[in-house]
Amino acid sequence: MSSSAHKRRHKHEEHDEHVNHERWLVSYADMLTVLMALFIVLFAMSQIDQLKFAQFKEGFNEGTSSSNLVLSGNKGVNDVDNGADPVNIKVMAGGDPMAPPSAEQIIAEAQTAQETARSASHLAAAQAEVADYREIIKQIDAALAPQGHQDQVTYRITSDGLVVGLVADNVFFANASADVEPVGLQVLDAIGPILGGLPNDLVVQGHTNSLPLSSTTRYRDNWDLSTSRANSVVTRFIDVHRLPAERLTSTGYGQTRPLYPDSDDRALAGNRRVDLVVASPSSEAVKALLPQVAETIPTDGPAELSTPATETASETASHDTTTTTTGGH
Repeated sequence: MSSSAHKRRHKHEEHDEHVNHERWLVSYADMLTVLMALFIVLFAMSQIDQLKFAQFKEGFNEGTSSSNLVLSGNKGVNDVDNGADPVNIKVMAGGDPMAPPSAEQIIAEAQTAQETARSASHLAAAQAEVADYREIIKQIDAALAPQGHQDQVTYRITSDGLVVGLVADNVFFANASADVEPVGLQVLDAIGPILGGLPNDLVVQGHTNSLPLSSTTRYRDNWDLSTSRANSVVTRFIDVHRLPAERLTSTGYGQTRPLYPDSDDRALAGNRRVDLVVASPSSEAVKALLPQVAETIPTDGPAELSTPATETASETASHDTTTTTTGGH
């Protein structure tokens, strides 16, 4: 009895299965094997067999030297008769095309792209500014039309901005005088409200022709006369049209910035003038483009004068103070 019970107990006795705690090593080893194979392939792909490449180039030359023709007897892609000259696939002066670009090349290309974008931006700004100036020209022309004074004003677009020229030949100022004539006052009163409504600074520049002043005048020389005329216009704008004094500047240039050379028949009358400069608020790069843009884009308003080269002369250019000859100033 006891023996049977012992056998039954032995028969039903169970033991725990042994657990393998190192099975992860198999998966880990498999992963390392795959990674190693990947790196070997990548490394092999990154190496250029110079010998095989030279053989490929030679075979390519031989294969294309007789087959690079458009039609028999005509020039092929290398512009040589009958394909006598093989296609040139030598490394260019810019470096090996299969080599990665250097840091200097990347920086140079980025700078070129930036300069191109900046130039396009400057050109667009200059075009928009010229369009604004031409709208101002139309407004001034319309304001002068009722009294028929359109011919007393000229227009130029320079690197300084819009220049409204007041021809001083007895319309604005009498000979050797800085007092504004009645017709000149009418012109200034028509222009003043338009210029006063602009945000731009206004520079008033006085000019004379090259004739020296008479010794009997109250002005020392053409510099003194041109400055007094500019001041007369500024005073009118401030006293009558209430233009802010901080936006106004007056300067006299004498005869140093003529519109026309002395040999031109227009010199005596055209060079004695007062210019009202609507100053450009743009950067120097945009300002430099204004004359070129104005020349290349036709205007649908009043005619504009070309910018004379003499306007780039220095403000301190030498001047003649001889006082023995009389004439219009």
